[in-house]
Amino acid sequence: MAKRGKALFKSVCLGKCKRRDLPKRLNLSAIAPEMNRLWKASIREIESGVVREHAALLVWERDNLRLANIVEGVDDEVEPNYQLQEGEQFVGTFHTHPYVNGMMGIAFSGSDIASALADRENLSILHSGNQISTLVRTELTPEFVDTETIENKARELFKTFIRDFPLATAVLKMNIVLCKQYRLGFYWGKTTGRLSLELRP
Repeated sequence: MAKRGKALFKSVCLGKCKRRDLPKRLNLSAIAPEMNRLWKASIREIESGVVREHAALLVWERDNLRLANIVEGVDDEVEPNYQLQEGEQFVGTFHTHPYVNGMMGIAFSGSDIASALADRENLSILHSGNQISTLVRTELTPEFVDTETIENKARELFKTFIRDFPLATAVLKMNIVLCKQYRLGFYWGKTTGRLSLELRP
């Protein structure tokens, strides 16, 4: 990664990137192998009808982004461990979205977006099979939000979009609307970790 690109990536991770400076491409390839490993762990028992969400804390340490505090949850929920070690700076969280029926490419839920905003995550990453989606905080993102309001809005949007679109598309459209409202950058891409900017707030 070029020096300028590295500096921009650091500003994104530490919540110091202005909306106008959000890069058109976000390169998470350095942590992609670990994200893919956690995805495989999430579905390792899928043939037995069992899936488990996995999560990790995103930290900035020694001038690099990495995953820390890996935890395993249940089929539709996982609670990250937010404990920081010496030398680590908080960036955000990573988690997986496995489904027993094998469905993939599902973006953030309303509660995911609400918690990312409430916990003031600079970067929130979701791995769902063949897709990775990412929320990025900017200077326009509100510092304080009402999580119940966000979750209710997400449900309303989903009910509207699911009438006309497949599930994955309906969830993605709900994500875009909420990101516009709460002024979050939204990135989307494959599991190589090379993501494209889908929404500049």
